[in-house]
Amino acid sequence: MTDTKTEVTYRVREAREKQVSHWSARYRLGLIVLDSIAIVLATCAGYWMRFGVSGSLALTDYFAIGLLILAGWTTALQYCGGYEIRHIATGAEEMKRVLRASALTLSLLAIGCYATKTPVARGFVVGVIPLGALFILASRAFVRRFVEAQRVKGRWSYRILAVGTSESVRHLLETTERVNSAGLQVAGVCVEDVERGTELAPGVPVLGGVLDAAACAERISADVVAVTGSGLGPHGVRELGWALEGSNRGLVMAPALTEIAGSRVHVSPVEGLPLVWLERPQLGRSSRVLKRMLDLVVATLALVAAAPLLLATAAAVKLTSSGPVLFRQPRLGMGGAEFRIRKFRSMTSDAESRRNDLLQHNEQDGGGVLFKIRDDPRITAVGRWIRKLSIDELPQLLDVLSGRMSLVGPRPLSAEDSTYEGAARRRLMVKPGITGLWQISGRSETTWDDAVRFDLYYVENWSLGLDLSILIRTVFAVLGRKGAF
Repeated sequence: MTDTKTEVTYRVREAREKQVSHWSARYRLGLIVLDSIAIVLATCAGYWMRFGVSGSLALTDYFAIGLLILAGWTTALQYCGGYEIRHIATGAEEMKRVLRASALTLSLLAIGCYATKTPVARGFVVGVIPLGALFILASRAFVRRFVEAQRVKGRWSYRILAVGTSESVRHLLETTERVNSAGLQVAGVCVEDVERGTELAPGVPVLGGVLDAAACAERISADVVAVTGSGLGPHGVRELGWALEGSNRGLVMAPALTEIAGSRVHVSPVEGLPLVWLERPQLGRSSRVLKRMLDLVVATLALVAAAPLLLATAAAVKLTSSGPVLFRQPRLGMGGAEFRIRKFRSMTSDAESRRNDLLQHNEQDGGGVLFKIRDDPRITAVGRWIRKLSIDELPQLLDVLSGRMSLVGPRPLSAEDSTYEGAARRRLMVKPGITGLWQISGRSETTWDDAVRFDLYYVENWSLGLDLSILIRTVFAVLGRKGAF
């Protein structure tokens, strides 16, 4: 009986390893093919931009150069980690590696041409490298959507054995369940403070203690063992790594850091001890000046460009319902300073007095902090239209110019509904924004807890690049109209 059980376990593990190997190999091969096509298209476009259709005399030479660029670029992508499975569908991290490989390709091309005295037209290079990087990023965005769709269906994922304290393992569970597109499925846990045989969460059994991790990983055919919290000491982690050697399983350490961007985390080893350094949030004076300059320039240009739309909306609001054109409401700005936010009125003039009658229909949580109803009877016909396209928020550009708001920031907190403490209060360290992570992550469908989490992430990890990324993604969020009501 024991031999039969051992054989079944071995066959399950073997089948699992073949499955992971199969989809990972397909992923790598697909990326190499798509990257190669993107580089070839960029090379042809660069040649056409420089020489046109009549440049047949240089065709042979540039065909050879194109082959070298193809080989060098794909090699640079491999060197920069562009084909590593652990970076699969990681978005920003994948983009960094593609851009790093593109810069390396440009450097090698310049050095090679100088060393061999090969004349290569600058117009050709200027066309090939930017277009190639753009094409590669576009193809990888397509692959990322495909991978995310597969992972939502439960495919192309890693089975994880979580090891640590019950609190830290629960946090890991919440994170993996919230971001199912990451492809991390916790199949079991090893903790000391919960009785084995029970479930830490629905479908997630407690298999043993932390010292049983290697054996439990073998039993459930886990692909990755994730150590989180303080369940294992330094020697225990080292011995677990030894026990996993030769099993083709990964070992991941999940430190007690939440809502921290990778750019703020740096590892510095000291005598074999990896110290994790956490940089301070970039909220200094120079950063605020830079952010203020971006606000002034973009808000001014946006007001000028949107002037006809603002006038048309104001006229539509005034002519179709009684009441003022603009709705003003007390909100909390940076440091808790109160100001009155401006929006185009999208509800009837008696909307505030009718709110108490509709409380039982509130679709949001947070103890009344958020109040949203998908089919709110107080919204006017014009209001429903301008809300879906976020046109009602355009007057807030005046608040940006006055310095009370920013283009990007946390959700403006109401000054009337609640008192804010702890994590919610920390959002007041920066100016509230017209848009933010909450806007591009579901808008009105975002829960209060998620809104706080998004805003805390923004405060802790602000950068100019993050602001620009949010502004660009806001355009797609508005056009997609997801969560707008």
